[in-house]
Amino acid sequence: MGYTAAGQIVVWQGGSLWAGRAAMTTDVHSHHAIQITLGLDGGFRLSGPEAGFGAETVAAVVAADKPHAFSVDATVALIFVEPESLQGRAISRLCGEAAIVAIDPELLGHTAAGLLEAIRGRNGAEMESAARAVVARLGGPGSPRDRPDARVARVIGMLGLRLDDPPRLEEAAHLAKLSPDRFRHLFVEETGLQYRSYLLWLRLGRAVAAFAKGQSLTEAAHAAGFSDSAHLSRTFRRTFGLMPSSLRVE
Repeated sequence: MGYTAAGQIVVWQGGSLWAGRAAMTTDVHSHHAIQITLGLDGGFRLSGPEAGFGAETVAAVVAADKPHAFSVDATVALIFVEPESLQGRAISRLCGEAAIVAIDPELLGHTAAGLLEAIRGRNGAEMESAARAVVARLGGPGSPRDRPDARVARVIGMLGLRLDDPPRLEEAAHLAKLSPDRFRHLFVEETGLQYRSYLLWLRLGRAVAAFAKGQSLTEAAHAAGFSDSAHLSRTFRRTFGLMPSSLRVE
């Protein structure tokens, strides 16, 4: 496997954008975020764990927690969306039971072109706005009934404030006013992940945000509660199919 990538990372509450020139083929991996993949000046190929790479496309969605591999030699934008968000739940319905769904570029309107222009301009605020416009085209505004169960949503909100010292499952269950066993099952039903795995995903997101701001891998690892850069690198590769050292943030 060979891979090189140089680009920019922008992180916001509920999502992130990874964009730039890439020539890579990843290992099969999975992550909790929904992945919107856009080829901005060329195509890419996606595959599931058993099948070979499919036909080249320029727009696709990978559903949350679905194993996949990715091969590209073009300027690409990867937009990660939390599946528990309103728009994330709407985009999940586009996927149905499928792991990977090709998207008709016409569905995106002018948002892909706007994103490419923002990436070339290297303006973080404009890149975030353009990426959010892509998400809105696919996910719309959502509706209150698409929110996670209020008890789980309350815990998720608290985790964002206490990621440095996250509550144990028993404390989280108490906040949700449920027994630990019932909370454990409800959390999986609502997020698709065990509570501990969800915490790991949040910490990985914090590490990515720190790395995007110019911190070293070691600094990013410590900022997110990983024991060292090796621990972060192993988790990053298992999640995204490549090593963080293969990325160069411009």
